[in-house]
Amino acid sequence: MGRDRDSMFFLVLSLVLLGEFFSSCSCAQVYVVYMGKGLQGTSDDRHDMLRLHQQMLTAVHDGSLINWMHGFSLEKAEASYIYSYSNGFQGFAAKLNKQQALKLADMPGVISVFPNAKRSLHTTHSWDFMGLSVDTAAEVPELSSKNQENVIIGFIDTGIWPESPSFRDHGMSPVPTRWRGKCQRGEANSPSNFTCNRKIIGGRYYLRGYQTEENSPSKSAIKFISPRDSSGHGSHTASIAAGRFVRNMNYRGLGTGGGRGGAPMARIAAYKTCWDSGCYDADILAAFDDAISDGVDIISVSLGPDYPQGGYFTDAISIGSFHATSNGILVISSAGNAGRQGSATNLAPWMLTVAAGTTDRSFASYIRLANGTFIMGESLSTYHMHTSVKTISASEANAGYFTPYQSSFCLDSSLNRTKVRGKILICHHTKGSSDSRVSKSMVVKEAGALGMILIDEMEDHVANHFTLPGTVVGKTPGDKILSYINSTRLSTKYCS
Repeated sequence: MGRDRDSMFFLVLSLVLLGEFFSSCSCAQVYVVYMGKGLQGTSDDRHDMLRLHQQMLTAVHDGSLINWMHGFSLEKAEASYIYSYSNGFQGFAAKLNKQQALKLADMPGVISVFPNAKRSLHTTHSWDFMGLSVDTAAEVPELSSKNQENVIIGFIDTGIWPESPSFRDHGMSPVPTRWRGKCQRGEANSPSNFTCNRKIIGGRYYLRGYQTEENSPSKSAIKFISPRDSSGHGSHTASIAAGRFVRNMNYRGLGTGGGRGGAPMARIAAYKTCWDSGCYDADILAAFDDAISDGVDIISVSLGPDYPQGGYFTDAISIGSFHATSNGILVISSAGNAGRQGSATNLAPWMLTVAAGTTDRSFASYIRLANGTFIMGESLSTYHMHTSVKTISASEANAGYFTPYQSSFCLDSSLNRTKVRGKILICHHTKGSSDSRVSKSMVVKEAGALGMILIDEMEDHVANHFTLPGTVVGKTPGDKILSYINSTRLSTKYCS
């Protein structure tokens, strides 16, 4: 009987240990621990802040039987650490499991603990369209460019391309002495060296939150480990706000003219938080924290969460912008509105949020049906099609194991080359599609088609440059085209 009791005791103990092991070792991810402006009675010294954060991490790692058995200690807590925030607000980011995050949320002084969520990027003659045109040749002399030179705008985005003529520093005065930021050149042996000038006065990059969440991608697989822009989005937004006047700009002959930003003589500081697959909260908060300390006057944030937006205490942009505003910094953000009710984000009342509207210019292309009807689409392609070509829906040309529904999206290898060759193909695109609109044109061209009509149900009115004659239409005109081709054997022609 005693032996049975001993066996039962060890069985129960094993089950307890096993249960605690799986509880303690549940899938870990990065969490942000937000602690507001600061704990009452604590020092603002960065070293003391870091020590406090390490103590809190140690407390959630130690104290349980399974942690004692595996020797968790201060070293284990330090290994989980990602960032400390201490300039404009207090908090830290660390890799934790769910149980550890819950323990931290119950600690005194902690306002919120939330997962390191991914944010998405939002996207030049806009100033003329808004009635703010100026003498571009003289570069806004009547708007007091000297005052502009004292304004420092921080961009939390994908970085910036310093060699662009939009960011030249010709004729600019020395960098304001109040500037406390720095210019990170990039990692050693990286081909992405970055330099500042009197226009781009600062550049930083933030990689830890991204690397941790993206399963630690190798540094060789990450393009430009520096503030240098690898996608163009950050350079685009910076040039809109503060780009110098550049003559004779165009895209493949389209939209020819001069381009400049709203405040061409303002200074730029780039905070690169966004990489190939997006921008993570831990990195965004680190950028806000540094920007507040560096001395920027304005922070531009052209990125945001998916809609509907959650609470302010679990949103990095809301938290960072609140403390920036508390320090006298104006935060301007994009609303990310996608034309649907409730789709706007970045709605915190302390931010200046700018919604997408309209413009007086479009890159129109036309589809001529055989009955003489013209339907307008949008495209940056400069190809012309001068003869009528038979048009079919991609759903009629499915190949292999692909269903007609799957082939309607013109997925890779989904098209029957025999049925597609020499025709105009009608493809579909919806929100959440795994492939891009441009990649669909590559699939269509490779299959042997002569042109593409892409029905995009998002109807975001964004023109693309395709690899063959192609244009984008919304759902209503797309349905009209499908109805017509299903009722006639006549051909359709794409006209650029």
